[in-house]
Amino acid sequence: MCQTIIAHKLFDYVVLAFIFLNCITIALERPQIEHKSTERLFLSISNYIFTAIFVAEMTLKVVSLGLYFGDQAYLRSSWNILDGFLVFVSLIDIVVSVASAGGAKILGVLRVLRLLRTLRPLRVISRAPGLKLVVETLISSLKPIGNIVLICCAFFIIFGILGVQLFKGKFFYCLGVDVRNVTNRSDCEAANYKWVHHKYNFDNLGQALMSLFVLASKDGWVNIMYNGLDAVAVDKQPITNHNPWMLLYFISFLLIVSFFVLNMFVGVVVENFHKCRQHQEAEEARRREEKRLRRLEKKRRSKKKPKCSVGS
Repeated sequence: MCQTIIAHKLFDYVVLAFIFLNCITIALERPQIEHKSTERLFLSISNYIFTAIFVAEMTLKVVSLGLYFGDQAYLRSSWNILDGFLVFVSLIDIVVSVASAGGAKILGVLRVLRLLRTLRPLRVISRAPGLKLVVETLISSLKPIGNIVLICCAFFIIFGILGVQLFKGKFFYCLGVDVRNVTNRSDCEAANYKWVHHKYNFDNLGQALMSLFVLASKDGWVNIMYNGLDAVAVDKQPITNHNPWMLLYFISFLLIVSFFVLNMFVGVVVENFHKCRQHQEAEEARRREEKRLRRLEKKRRSKKKPKCSVGS
């Protein structure tokens, strides 16, 4: 009976509807709800109802598929493990809620587990083929992306070391009302002005990597590039466009890292997306073929049933 229920075409749609309704009730939570108000009572009761429904769904699957033993067992699927974990978290949430209502002190760990009920919308992924395809693509892309991350880190370190050698101590400037006659740090301090450095600089490898990260994100990279072009020397006031050749450093970094290496991430994800889609289409074709064979076998068996003859 459990196998018949979970094999019904409406089963997943009904569970999906309950998941969406549960997401709505979770989204209704806010700090202004009074403790004994009707809304708080409604949200608490709905939480118990949805938890009972999800526990019933898990029980149906465990009874029909088996818990662990067998190729189609419940715990053999990573998606079922995710669903089971969320059901377990929901049960802990109820226990913690009851304990809190009774005035019992709750451990900090259990309070953190209560926050995990916000992960319930993840159950939609296992029932939506499109979302499942995207998640599987991201997971399968982790290994090749790791190799690209190593390449990207190598380029960052190379350009970071080069930036330290080129701009170390040169990203300082005089902050004051009138700095037209200031040429170095001594003049700045003599005029009672402040000798400060830019927020993003290349004074050490850490600062250089941070500056390169901002360059790669293309958010404010123009200011960093102009600061590099204006840099003169250590303890010297910057001069506008003092060394235009430094433009090659920033443009080469943007071309190699920002445009080439970082776009390789997109290429890897797209390639794995096509592979996962082909695998998913093959699985769907295999399931359709199995259903067709089962229908043919059912028809064949129904034709072989002997007909009862009525004696005269």
